[in-house]
Amino acid sequence: MRIVLLGPQGAGKGTQAQRISERTGARHISTGDLVRAEIKSGSELGETIKDYNDRGELVPDEIIIQMMRPYLDEADSWILDGFPRNESQAEALDEMLREIAAKLDAAVALEAPDEALIRRLSGRRTSEATGRIYHVEHDPPPQSSEEDPGPFIQRKDDTEEALRRRLRIYHEHTEPLKDYYAERGILATIDATQRIPDVTEGVLEAVGEKA
Repeated sequence: MRIVLLGPQGAGKGTQAQRISERTGARHISTGDLVRAEIKSGSELGETIKDYNDRGELVPDEIIIQMMRPYLDEADSWILDGFPRNESQAEALDEMLREIAAKLDAAVALEAPDEALIRRLSGRRTSEATGRIYHVEHDPPPQSSEEDPGPFIQRKDDTEEALRRRLRIYHEHTEPLKDYYAERGILATIDATQRIPDVTEGVLEAVGEKA
């Protein structure tokens, strides 16, 4: 099984990729995780990526593609989370798959209204003491400092302004990939506002139909 998960920030791509990986044995390949690992390694590629991040610039497609290439050939079954993010990267993925005589089985788009995603993400708070993530509405931080002393902070990229900016980027650059894959007959769309287990079952059913 080789699938791509599409969806805006907060739609649950990482959560679903992990759950599907546990259910199927397919490898969860997260662009974000690979970027962080590459930077932490101190490699030349990692230093280049860190330089772009420190300047607040998007990492160029060719660098992301260079980073992803070795991982696609290592596993026969995988779920891509965060790649491709635009048509150029999608075309590069197609080319890499041709080189290893493989094909993409499905592209699954997790969909949710922008306002629902903003409510979900802007309410997140992270404990500096424990690293646990809470939500001001659904799972508020404990009142007792013995349970978790906090403090409970909002990540800079979870502010409403930052979220709206990232959603605009998604709609402009990544969402058109739904048409890209629909034209090939391998797109499935899932309502990401459902319960997490229901979304997982929907993805697995869609992949079963497409793969």
